[in-house]
Amino acid sequence: MAAGTLLEAGLARVLFYPTLLYTMVRGQVPGPARRDWYNRIDRTVLLGALPLRRMTRRLVEDENVRGVITMNEEYETRFLCNSAKVYNWTPEEAIQAIAKIRSHIYIRPAQFDILKEFHRKVTAEAAKKELCYT
Repeated sequence: MAAGTLLEAGLARVLFYPTLLYTMVRGQVPGPARRDWYNRIDRTVLLGALPLRRMTRRLVEDENVRGVITMNEEYETRFLCNSAKVYNWTPEEAIQAIAKIRSHIYIRPAQFDILKEFHRKVTAEAAKKELCYT
């Protein structure tokens, strides 16, 4: 692994909890500085930070959440809950949707590569199932 990549990974781990705390505080601030934990894309999809465990019951009961998609690092999910469901977007469309709704989010190249690989696997699996039914 290149020194720059190791430094980036280490820095991300060091900054994770302070930025999590910062995000939680921003969620409580009134006015234009407030940053919601999530935003609604449409009737069935929310986009935002991975919910903390204490938020799960409210999201399930009030928002009817049944699954969560995450591109978090493994260490970031220790106190979080997650599951998976496919939303029918290309990786490029997904990034555009994220940028439009949550402009403060930066998708790193490695995350985009993971998203493209996930999309490739999902579409390949769907194509196999389609062939079986035709």
